[in-house]
Amino acid sequence: MKLILTILSFVSIVTAFGQVSPIRTQYMFNGVPLNPALTGSEEAWSISGSFRAQWIGFPGAPLTQSLSAHSPLKNESSAIGFQLFADQIGVDRNTGFYGTYAYRIKMKSSQLSFGVAAGLNLVRSYHSELQTYDTGDAQFSADTPLSILPNSSFGVYYGSKKYFLSLSIPFMFNSQVEDGKLTMSHNPLDYNFHLGGGLKIDAGSKIKLKPSFLLKYNAGTTPQIDINLMAEFNRFFEAGVSYRTSESIIALFKINANQQLSFMYSLGIPLGDLLSYSSGSHELGIKYNFLYKTKAQNPRFLQW
Repeated sequence: MKLILTILSFVSIVTAFGQVSPIRTQYMFNGVPLNPALTGSEEAWSISGSFRAQWIGFPGAPLTQSLSAHSPLKNESSAIGFQLFADQIGVDRNTGFYGTYAYRIKMKSSQLSFGVAAGLNLVRSYHSELQTYDTGDAQFSADTPLSILPNSSFGVYYGSKKYFLSLSIPFMFNSQVEDGKLTMSHNPLDYNFHLGGGLKIDAGSKIKLKPSFLLKYNAGTTPQIDINLMAEFNRFFEAGVSYRTSESIIALFKINANQQLSFMYSLGIPLGDLLSYSSGSHELGIKYNFLYKTKAQNPRFLQW
């Protein structure tokens, strides 16, 4: 059974590189990697870093490291930022470098934002690290050449202090293998659409509830949905739970050390047969905002 799961994970590697989209669970605390329209949404220079270890105890399990930073410009209708990530699954490596831009239309009590991101993915497979029964198999005796693949994303975001709606296409190009090399292809039918929304509900003088959802849709696969419920206590501590259909149940925690510094942690418990082989997935995150005074009112939904 373990060998079967390993083979299935290798198949998922090819799919992951085709979509060029690492799995994330802490998008509630930093939504820019999923929707570039949130660039500048903290109304200050905001830097976030995270480390995710998926399927602990499973050979070749995914590891993802990411760093993002974004800020509004002096003309507060515009915001810029960048994203870096390094994704490892088995012997495959995917490193991405992206710049982001958002144009923001501020209304009386809400805000509409349009965002784009563009950059490069550096992709390579280290087949020489694989342990095989046939040492003479040429397919697994040499590493693949480094592939440099451009990509882009687009998003729209509408939010107020009480609710938000988000629609994005995190990556608009797919990769495919031709003659042993990765090449880019573009087909709107392959788009991965992410539709999200949420509310902020006052449950007391110091308690706020934040129900939300994220629907992931691709024409060629079964839709997946995250159903989330976060509770904020006195603006200092947040805790919640998320259910990802047919995949996992996730516990999420956030501590706001002060107005600028936050720490995040999430634990994902896999569903199905994988639970017998893995103790779960862990993700650690940190965010720091360089606060400064601004005349702009920020009506957006502050967290997912």
